[in-house]
Amino acid sequence: MVAINFSAQFADAVASGRKTQTIRQTARATAGQALQLYTGQRTKACRKLADAVCIDCTYVGLTARGVTLGDKSRFPGDIDDFARADGFEDYAAMWKWFSERYETNSFTGNIIRWQITPAIRQGESK
Repeated sequence: MVAINFSAQFADAVASGRKTQTIRQTARATAGQALQLYTGQRTKACRKLADAVCIDCTYVGLTARGVTLGDKSRFPGDIDDFARADGFEDYAAMWKWFSERYETNSFTGNIIRWQITPAIRQGESK
């Protein structure tokens, strides 16, 4: 099981299912692996947002001009659709966030996509 922490900025989008992917510097999950999605880890305000299953983890490169993906066929739509799945209004907002956070003119990492799994009540079998 892999725990992934999100800043407060993205917590509601993750919990509601609007944000279905995250971009990280390292590949932290593989397809089929269970995920626990949190905000505020290692603080008193820690909150579990959802349980999920990783459906894909692949290379991604970001620049002001656009996105490079390990396998483009896995991501239908345009770069603004891609950015919205990551919790941003559009690609311009996404690139602004990444370029300022990482103080760079290009970013390479891995995109982790997931599907939320229904909560299983204690004592209930799968």
